[in-house]
Amino acid sequence: MRKKILTGVLSFLLLSACSATNGGAPQISRPADLVESVGGAGSGTSQDESKDGGAETPTPATEEGNHTYKEIYAQAVTENTDSGKVFSLIYLDNDDIPEMVVCDRGNNSYSIYTVKDDAIFCMVDSKTAVELSYFERTGILCEFASWNGGGDEGGYGQYYYQAVKDGTLTDAATPILNDSYNAVYNEENIYTGEGITNYYYMGQETDEAAYKELQSSLGITSDGSRLCSENAVGREEMLTALSQ
Repeated sequence: MRKKILTGVLSFLLLSACSATNGGAPQISRPADLVESVGGAGSGTSQDESKDGGAETPTPATEEGNHTYKEIYAQAVTENTDSGKVFSLIYLDNDDIPEMVVCDRGNNSYSIYTVKDDAIFCMVDSKTAVELSYFERTGILCEFASWNGGGDEGGYGQYYYQAVKDGTLTDAATPILNDSYNAVYNEENIYTGEGITNYYYMGQETDEAAYKELQSSLGITSDGSRLCSENAVGREEMLTALSQ
């Protein structure tokens, strides 16, 4: 009976947790049967100790977290049978539970899940990006975009977002920081060999010095980003990793 409840609930969550509106994701508590199956939600106490009235021996946070996230993520991956999706585990925020990235290769969209209050929680909802990277344990995501062919003779930019556990990022979110480069062409539409870079903070233009200072305060460094899909694997490979 417990297994049946777990399967149904997590299947529903993976498919619908990211359908939140107004920047927030629904928070759904784990059913009582599931809480019992892992020895209580956040209690750090075994069922036997509680029933016998014995002294409570806290379970180390890392052990409790590892058990919980592996169980929840594995069930969610099991219920996701879309062959076009790949999965990876990253440390986006600064705790001991990794986040799970689900990348849909068909439309270059990314969803990112974490565990909050013993339930799966959607931090990023189907964000479309040519390339999505992150800065480990800062909560910062970076979306790379290009236009007009990209490169020095076209245009490109980086968009930085802060992911948090009390809201869900979507394509409608305003980046904290973003910059854009556009090549300069003369009247004959010939590339001049130069380009203009503009810098923005919360949608308002700022200067380069202030922009770089803000980057530093957020933990954004020139060589610190990692691709969200860097270690992505298929469904079976992820299930094997989560079973270990």
